[in-house]
Amino acid sequence: MPQAVGAIGGLVGGAMQARSASRAADAQQRAADMDIAFQRETRDQIRGDLGGYREGGNDAYAAYMYELGLGPRPSFGGNAPTIQTINVPGAPGGGGSNGFTTNDILNGIITGNGSISMPANRPGGGTPATQQFRVGGQTFNTMADAQAYANANRTGGQQYGGFQRSQDYLFGLREGTNAIEASAAARGGLFSGATMRDLNTFGQDYGSQRRDAYLNRLAGVADTGMNAAQMSGNASMAAAGAMSNALAARGNAAAAGAIGAGNAWSDGIGNALGAWNYMRPAGGGGGATGGASSPRPPGNPWY
Repeated sequence: MPQAVGAIGGLVGGAMQARSASRAADAQQRAADMDIAFQRETRDQIRGDLGGYREGGNDAYAAYMYELGLGPRPSFGGNAPTIQTINVPGAPGGGGSNGFTTNDILNGIITGNGSISMPANRPGGGTPATQQFRVGGQTFNTMADAQAYANANRTGGQQYGGFQRSQDYLFGLREGTNAIEASAAARGGLFSGATMRDLNTFGQDYGSQRRDAYLNRLAGVADTGMNAAQMSGNASMAAAGAMSNALAARGNAAAAGAIGAGNAWSDGIGNALGAWNYMRPAGGGGGATGGASSPRPPGNPWY
């Protein structure tokens, strides 16, 4: 059937254009997925690098609040529970963004009576592979969130001993006490009442003076942790904005691919119908049982 050749040619041309549109859309979507993965990796790296400063700041703030009588006695150290990484596979698409393949075009599109039928649409695009993180019976979408939960739920550790158990306080107290005792021993009055009074007065004055300096250092470490938390938040916000743009680009690519494929199909079907009608003989049914067949146009090789 000569006219079928022209119709199939129009459909195959439309199919090739649709496939090209689908491939272009898929490439753009893959690029967007890579951008999202890069932004997520960069965000997690920044938060991981600043994690020690955030944790130290949190510990210092908890100790500071305890020293002021505004919070419970904190505990430090311990072991964070293990974080398990779960790989979530993506869902493959069917036939690209438009859902058609070239085989769809060649299998049963032209029927025996000359009508054109379209194959059933299949969903395309698919979803990219992702990762989740599980710790302590909880599942998180980012490593940063999982790490924060693990750090907040440590096991073991040591209870905070307070200012008078700090190394700075103990060192100064020991050195000052040794100096007073050495001076008293040189005078022969190590165990005298005057020496006991001197030691008691030194201990009280030293503790009062050193405590203020100790609180100032705690406040400084807490401020460092707050700055690290702000920088982590900025990294998360920047990554969220970039990933939002990448997701929008991915959606636009999918939409453009679907529109381009649809237009290509429309043009291919229109060309196929035009070729079918142009090459089909005009007039009534011919042959042995019908009327006269239509004359062949001169110079037309399809008849």
